[in-house]
Amino acid sequence: MTTEEAARLLQLARDAHRRGDFLLHLQLEVSRLTGEASSWGSADNAFVSDDSVGYFLSDVERVGWRLEQTGYTFVESGATTSARMLSTGTGVVNHGAVSGYFTFRRVD
Repeated sequence: MTTEEAARLLQLARDAHRRGDFLLHLQLEVSRLTGEASSWGSADNAFVSDDSVGYFLSDVERVGWRLEQTGYTFVESGATTSARMLSTGTGVVNHGAVSGYFTFRRVD
């Protein structure tokens, strides 16, 4: 997560708290799946996780919210395929992100 995105979401949390909202729902990218096709036709996937998510959630709780529910989904953004060199079939490299959905309840 970028610093700008964290600041934007924290401002949303502050604004919702000032308005007196009872629930806050935030969505953010928590990890990413990337990769490249190799010259041999195999898949080379890489999984990158955002270690700052826990710190960010703690910052939201400091604003006056308590984490109640989480959910995650993989959002595929594409795939790369290549023919395998020494066998039949293709190698596939998927691309996408895991989005985290976080619902907070107001703490008074």
